[in-house]
Amino acid sequence: MSFDRRLLSLSRLSRLSAGIAQSGRDAALTATAVLLFATAANAAQTTPVKQAEPADVCPALSHIVSSADFKKLRDEPAATLPGVDPIEDCRANSHAYDCRWRAHWEADGFVNDPLEEIGADIAACFPNVVHDINTPTRQHFIVKTADRRVSVTASVQGQNELRLRIAR
Repeated sequence: MSFDRRLLSLSRLSRLSAGIAQSGRDAALTATAVLLFATAANAAQTTPVKQAEPADVCPALSHIVSSADFKKLRDEPAATLPGVDPIEDCRANSHAYDCRWRAHWEADGFVNDPLEEIGADIAACFPNVVHDINTPTRQHFIVKTADRRVSVTASVQGQNELRLRIAR
């Protein structure tokens, strides 16, 4: 084969590979776009709808446990437990604070049982807490503060009703 023929074959091969490369780039761009679109569509379908986060009970629990006089808690908004009306649902005397409320018994995305949920909240809220009783109907904690020990009891009172009793 002569040099001219080789050059002609080489130029044809070069043009052919350039055409393939161009169509390959177009195909690659198209494939990338399809992949990105499919990924976005899949993410949109699988991203769960964000449910409302459960209310944080730690500030109210901390305020109640540290209170010098439980009787004054009725007038303090910081002592309001989420979902509990302190005027109607809570009783207080100088040594105890006792609240009752109806609980939702469906799963909230974290814990299926409201008693377990309030127990977990109590355990997480206080650095110096001892969890000494854990039954299906009652959870008891002792919170140690600098000057006293406070007893915190969460229990099931009746159909869909929880009770939280804090005493010193």
